[in-house]
Amino acid sequence: MPEVKVWRCLICGDTYIGTERPSQCPFCGSHESNIVQSDCYPLDINEVEVTDAERADIVQAMEMEIENATLYALMGAKGNHNDLLPSAYRAFKKVEMEHLEVFAKLLKVEPPSQPEHPVALGETWSDDIALSDSQEHGARDFYRVAGDRATTPRVRQVFLAISEVENDHIIVDAYLKTLA
Repeated sequence: MPEVKVWRCLICGDTYIGTERPSQCPFCGSHESNIVQSDCYPLDINEVEVTDAERADIVQAMEMEIENATLYALMGAKGNHNDLLPSAYRAFKKVEMEHLEVFAKLLKVEPPSQPEHPVALGETWSDDIALSDSQEHGARDFYRVAGDRATTPRVRQVFLAISEVENDHIIVDAYLKTLA
């Protein structure tokens, strides 16, 4: 019988229990390279001082995550609860909320418990997925730029890792659009 191990994500800090390291964090979606055995997780990972420019980028990132989570909550409530499209966007919402928590940890603030941001759905699933795709492209591109200009290694690590996750969402959006 394989040995069960405890893994932690270097991006969100959440714990995963399993026999093998997951290919992606089941909570924030970061890639396998950001998942370590729990005894290798640095407990002070978020004890960093961010620069004013990084703080501004993190605040902007939190606003983007709130907007995306709100969109995905609405999309997740659209149609039959068991259908693939609503289910996929409920999963996206959970990931975006996890990203919001990661950014809040960097600023040492509490994330909003019930994010609300005015978002309007389109008339069709194709419209909504196009909006999701646009927002994910914007987030991915912003996080890449913010990561490249960050001078604090931890801030850089988080932005670039979450940029990869947003890129994964773009790929999923393209697939889901074929089903709409």
